[in-house]
Amino acid sequence: MIASELLGRHFWITPDGDFASCPTFIDGNPDTSNIDYLEEWQGDDLKIEELNEIVKIYQRLMYRKEFNVGGWGLPDWATNFIFN
Repeated sequence: MIASELLGRHFWITPDGDFASCPTFIDGNPDTSNIDYLEEWQGDDLKIEELNEIVKIYQRLMYRKEFNVGGWGLPDWATNFIFN
C-alpha cells in the first residue's frame, strides 16, 4: 500500500490484480470503508502531475508484487474494516 499526499489517497493492488484506492484520513490512515477501483474513475479531470503520480505508484506496486517484496496489497489489519 502506498499513500499519496498529492492525491490524498492510498493505493494498492488487490489479490485479483485490480488497482484499488481509498481516501486518506487527516491523520494519515486509509479510509478502507470507501474503497474504489481506478478503472471506475471516469470523467475525472486529472492534472498531468496527478496522472504521473498514479503511474509511478502503479509501477512501484507492480514491482513490489512481481519481486515479492511486500507492501503491494492491502495490509491484513485493514481488511478487518471491509465487509465482504
